[in-house]
Amino acid sequence: MADADVTDRTLVNVQAEPFGIARMVSGHSHVTLSVPERSDPRDLAAALAYLCPDLVGPVITDDHSGLHSSYTFNINGTSFVGDERVRLTPEDTVLLFSSQAGG
Repeated sequence: MADADVTDRTLVNVQAEPFGIARMVSGHSHVTLSVPERSDPRDLAAALAYLCPDLVGPVITDDHSGLHSSYTFNINGTSFVGDERVRLTPEDTVLLFSSQAGG
């Protein structure tokens, strides 16, 4: 029997907002991602790589499997995305920014 997380691929459209270098490299202040309702960082990175291929290399790994360690995803400015799947709704915004502090 198949795992429900693998077979349940209901898609949802969410806004994604890159910040800092990611915004400069992509040339976008926001894009709409079509991702599984229950997404993990791999799903988010792959969808973002498809829409913003210039992020592959500097921000997204070459195999589109995730972000380089100095970047992170955050949902609505309230929760960071780890390796686990998160449930997304059309009202959600996925933020992409550097996980390193500085100024």
